Amino acid sequence: MVNAAPNETVQSAQDSAAPHGSSISPHSLRQRLLDTRELALLDVREARQYVDAHLNLARLAPLSTLELEIGKQVPRTSTPVVLVDERGESNGPAHRAQKLLGRLGYDDVSVLAGGVQAWIGAGLPAIDGYGTLVKAFGDLARQHFATPVIRGEDLRSRLASAHPTTLIDARPRTEFEFLSLQGADNYPGTELSLRHWPEAEPEPLWAINCFSRTRGIIGATTLALLGRRNVAFVEDGVMQWALERAPVVQNAGVADQLPPASDETLHHRASALIDRYGLTVISPDDVERFREQADRTLYAFDLRPASEGRPSQTSQTSPTAAVRSVAGGQLFMHFENLIGTRNARIVLFDDPHRLRAAVTAFWLSQLNQAEIFIVDGEPRVDARDEQRSDARADDTQDGLTPEALADLIASQKAHIVDVGPSLDYETHHLPGAYFVLPSALGRLSPLLVTGRPIVFTSPDGAAARLAARDAREQWPGHTFAWLTRGTKGWQAQGRPTEPHWTPLQLLGPFDDDWGSVMRVAGPRRNRVWADYLVWERELSARVRQDPTVQFRFFETAGL
Repeated sequence: MVNAAPNETVQSAQDSAAPHGSSISPHSLRQRLLDTRELALLDVREARQYVDAHLNLARLAPLSTLELEIGKQVPRTSTPVVLVDERGESNGPAHRAQKLLGRLGYDDVSVLAGGVQAWIGAGLPAIDGYGTLVKAFGDLARQHFATPVIRGEDLRSRLASAHPTTLIDARPRTEFEFLSLQGADNYPGTELSLRHWPEAEPEPLWAINCFSRTRGIIGATTLALLGRRNVAFVEDGVMQWALERAPVVQNAGVADQLPPASDETLHHRASALIDRYGLTVISPDDVERFREQADRTLYAFDLRPASEGRPSQTSQTSPTAAVRSVAGGQLFMHFENLIGTRNARIVLFDDPHRLRAAVTAFWLSQLNQAEIFIVDGEPRVDARDEQRSDARADDTQDGLTPEALADLIASQKAHIVDVGPSLDYETHHLPGAYFVLPSALGRLSPLLVTGRPIVFTSPDGAAARLAARDAREQWPGHTFAWLTRGTKGWQAQGRPTEPHWTPLQLLGPFDDDWGSVMRVAGPRRNRVWADYLVWERELSARVRQDPTVQFRFFETAGL
């Protein structure tokens, strides 16, 4: 927790008018966070600033991607919104975001007066790091449910002694392939719950791991709650295993040794969980009634793998909640990125057995940030959402085709500027492309003096299109364009990209990098990983000191 001595002179307890709209004082915001009304608390700084210190309940919604993401994060434009930045200055990101949201139709938008610094100065709790709410919850869940833990050295001794042991990595496949324990199989999120668990005597130890802690804790606890008696969370996961120089594997294959359980078994597991903890089940008709209630926010998720043939139905601006496809288990882990409005309603769609939805509802209900409902039935497509999606797909005004851009590059008649995430730029970008975040277009000045056209690109072209529009407004005498279908479309045609750059190509820093330890390599890695694990182990004790964070764990007699 970031602490500071109380300073009553930083900001009065009364809300006051800000230069470009209303503001709210730190103490008034604290009171607002203690009630159960809907509120979107959005920190609009870039991730690098956010991780230094932020409010525990604030969602990261950086100005650089806000216009693209706000319709999904906060789908109801009448939702009360509070914007946070460093100091609440009139030219800062919060007031810029306030103007943007006003143009997009949001009509109840305030700025935290004095920003994070005023909040800390008032003696109110803040936290450093990323994904802190879910990570703190995971460790408190481990304590509450008394989830068994096994240290890496004890697990290795067990394996060396040939004691029956099943190693399961609960992360998504791409993270599993990045680095995993030797001999582990991979069942992401809720998918292990859907498998047949062979009976054996003695029963093997089911050792569940992730990269560090949270997914391993949630996976092990879930398995135990569904009936496995001999379960343990592998303490500190792959990171500690690697720090101890135990065998790890890159690009591991997946054996998938556990067959799917029968529909009858899955339905029984789901019903037992629903009945034991009083999880709420509703019908598709109930969902439609929710959608028509204009004074409440609704988020709808289909938890089945997208590969099963159900395309993701998303909407940028729909107040009626298009159904979004998020694999079971990932909704919980990425809750802070997906749900911008506190105390909203969330409905979960699944196969008829409902097990993914039941497990997800079990955990989200205890996170206590929304009302959670399991839907017994299939989602219904809203024609309004399809119309909006089609309209966005056809928006190619002022876009350049890959062929046209290739001609410009060959004749050296344009500058290419990548405005996508820095992680994507690190992996691959168009040859010679510059980098800048969309919120920092003022850094284009060195390129403007050359008089050449500037062509923006981003992974799918969406951010590039908005950057071209904003640049034309700021410099009406210059020529700006964007690459339709973005870098992915360029690559799909077999055109070249590169992972390297010179310092001159970085028009601005990678401020969207929140400090993922998976981006750290070389001699710094071990120190960074060790420090991270210390931070995560201590996180829950710090977060629980904040009275605005009110997890609600189910009563239990332990596992």
